[in-house]
Amino acid sequence: MKRHAWILGAALALGCGGGKPANPDAGPKPQDDGGTTDTPFVRLTVDTGPTEQTAISNIAMAVGPEDRIGIAYYVKVNDKDFELRYREVQDGRVQATAEKIATVQRMYGVSLAFSPAGQPVVSYLGGGSDNSVYWLQSDLAVAYRNANGTWTEHIAVRRGDEAVAGNDVSDEGYLVGINPALVFSGNDALVVYRDVHNGQSPQQDWAGSDVELASGGPATWQHRVVAVGGNGADEKPAYGGRLQMVMAGAQPALVFDQAFGAADAPGQNVFFQRRNADGTTWTPPVKVQSVGGTMLGASLAYDTQVGFGIAVVDRFTSQLTFITCDGKTGTKCAAAGDWTTPDPVYQTGSGGWYPSLAFDPTTHDPSIAFHICSLESGRNEGSCSPSDDALVIATRVEDQWREVTVDTAGGWSPKLAFLSSGKRVVLYRASGTQALTLAVER
Repeated sequence: MKRHAWILGAALALGCGGGKPANPDAGPKPQDDGGTTDTPFVRLTVDTGPTEQTAISNIAMAVGPEDRIGIAYYVKVNDKDFELRYREVQDGRVQATAEKIATVQRMYGVSLAFSPAGQPVVSYLGGGSDNSVYWLQSDLAVAYRNANGTWTEHIAVRRGDEAVAGNDVSDEGYLVGINPALVFSGNDALVVYRDVHNGQSPQQDWAGSDVELASGGPATWQHRVVAVGGNGADEKPAYGGRLQMVMAGAQPALVFDQAFGAADAPGQNVFFQRRNADGTTWTPPVKVQSVGGTMLGASLAYDTQVGFGIAVVDRFTSQLTFITCDGKTGTKCAAAGDWTTPDPVYQTGSGGWYPSLAFDPTTHDPSIAFHICSLESGRNEGSCSPSDDALVIATRVEDQWREVTVDTAGGWSPKLAFLSSGKRVVLYRASGTQALTLAVER
């Protein structure tokens, strides 16, 4: 029997789940959990194509009009190429044939949002190599879906000096578009990305990386530096390792970690920024939480009643925490003291991994999806315990975190969202099979 240990404030509670699930059936028709009764979620197989688990998430999900669930993801089609694909799920039916967005050799993040017209838009590292031997894609690409289901790629940024920072380190280089995050503000696409200049030097490029914003689209883009990393002599901050952005009312806000030494280097710490009411300038980056290892990065969500919430796990302690800031107006949350003390959600063995946060739009309660690897500490991604691992959602109700199991086999890089009905959906790659799976609450 599967057991999950929990830290709820200062009290430790133990809960039991059921047996192992059968493999979910593939195909466009809705199906059940193969006979399991230990989860209130129906699991749908989206794609069984091979892939790779990377240090930057390579799957994305967004809920569009009429509860259309858009999914963007990479599939490995041969020993050097990845195909970026798109499918939709609606009313429990998976789109039978995937739509190809692009073929790339370098897979460094993907982000998805629905435009005001109701069509999905996807951002990723694309374009050409700019004569680089390794970086066969080096531009910020934004692909728009056409009415007939085909996709058109637009290049939003090609060079590091399109967003002017005013220093020699930041305003040069060709490698932009690492790990983009995409939202819409009216008709304008807003895409933040990591600019790593020439992608070679530990100090000038990786530690000196900037967070930048491209806005507009699809043909015309404006560019702005959001967090400057290239200024200063020695202690450069390596901004933008893993990025996430949300709309908070009329303005965007974002979180990111620091990644020293590579595009996919392990991340640390959590930084927050929000755009000011002028629609142009941003608050300075502020470290809101010290974290030794952020895994796939912090998860940011916004609620009209609660304000901002951030969920993050520390890989070295397997402590998953949740913080909030009642920053519904003005520039609040721009100081570390504006944020609450971390609320422990999970800290047992090896778990709390890959958190994804969302607020219930009706009750305003936060839910966090995450992976449990083992009840023993010190496990890594390749040594999880089959009897312990699980994908779960913890929901805070009246200051208590309550668990529900999504998949008793676990799941990598979950993406959590709410449908208009209040039901939750989670996209993830299933442990073991790596099948791209969507779990829909019954």
